[in-house]
Amino acid sequence: MSYESVRFAPTHRENVTGRSRQQNWLSSLMLCAALGVSLISSSCRAGSEANAAFPPLAVKLEKLQADTVKDSTEFVGTLEAVQIVEVRAETQGRVEQVLVEPGQAIGTGQALVVLKPDQTVPEYEGALAGVDVAQSQQETAVAQLKIAQTQRDTAQAEVDLITEYIPRLQKLYEQGAIEQLRLDEALQQQKALSSNLLAAEEQVVVAELAIKQAQDSLRQSQAQADASLIGVRFKEIVSPIDGVVGNLSVKLGDYVGAGDAVTKVSQADALFLNLAIPANRSAQLETGLAVELIDPTSKKQLATGSLTFVSPTVDPEGQTVLAKARFRNVDGKLRDGQNVQARLIWDTEPGVLIPTTAISRVGGKDFVFVVAEEPNDEGQDVVRLSPVELGDIQGNSYPVIDGLSVGDRIAVSNILKLRDGAPIQPES
Repeated sequence: MSYESVRFAPTHRENVTGRSRQQNWLSSLMLCAALGVSLISSSCRAGSEANAAFPPLAVKLEKLQADTVKDSTEFVGTLEAVQIVEVRAETQGRVEQVLVEPGQAIGTGQALVVLKPDQTVPEYEGALAGVDVAQSQQETAVAQLKIAQTQRDTAQAEVDLITEYIPRLQKLYEQGAIEQLRLDEALQQQKALSSNLLAAEEQVVVAELAIKQAQDSLRQSQAQADASLIGVRFKEIVSPIDGVVGNLSVKLGDYVGAGDAVTKVSQADALFLNLAIPANRSAQLETGLAVELIDPTSKKQLATGSLTFVSPTVDPEGQTVLAKARFRNVDGKLRDGQNVQARLIWDTEPGVLIPTTAISRVGGKDFVFVVAEEPNDEGQDVVRLSPVELGDIQGNSYPVIDGLSVGDRIAVSNILKLRDGAPIQPES
């Protein structure tokens, strides 16, 4: 069958409505596309001639302007909280109160759980009494050292004095001014004073040792008091950061040991996105590249961020490079561990974007209704169904690779009611 033998025209019967004529045209259009016939060729001219039977259709037009087109690739990544802290008990005890619920937003220092500790206040007071005793012993040892030092200084002064006096006595004895007995008594006194000085120095050493022992005892008593204080002071388990409470691993009445995990607190106001990028794109990877989180259904942009880390190594198993992007979790809808779809922007360049509402798909190909340069015989604007080549969707628009230019006017409403060669009435 030759293409010239294909003719489509509306049925001119009195009972044929505009709707049936439009259905005939759609069938003609699909058949023309299936046969590979040009939509504006003479083979389908009959369909265009039938447009005269339809009044102009009111449509919105958009004049294409120069825009920014993004060279991007979509990936699936995993979100990771910037900071996650595992909160643990610092003392043992039984859970007396649970003050928060999973998913609750909390601040730094806010109490999560209250314990009834094993270390009681009386035990702490007893430990403090031990500290007082040790301090008293230290003070006594210091006082005894001062006494011993005074006695030593006195004995030293006496020894110095007698030591200076004896040479004079010896000279007087040699001159016959004093007897031998007087000199012997002085020498005997010098020996006794030297013995006293030696004893006083030994007392100083003993007093210094007693101080050291008292200081060690005081440190030990203070450590015991500090250990007892933990049980009193840390009966509240608090959060070290701002964040959101995770699942609680304890409930009222549970016994908690020192170091046991109670919950996790996630700082989810900001999140990292972990992306596995194919190694063959590693040369293009660099920090600062823009990343967009997109809704996998609507393709709408959820959040924007940028790469903050690119791994210097390649995963040998998957042959991928780990890259991290940081995002603000403004509305709190993003979750730690959530798998999300992301668009990595490699580069941007000038181009043309058209709204998704302007696209018609026939036979697996994309078409756009473009306003013809010349009006029809009645002076009306008409649209022509023009094939286009499109890139990956960007939000609510497609970048045009081929088929349209800046300045072209395209229809963006009533697309399903339009047909090739149809007259239109532009809406303001």
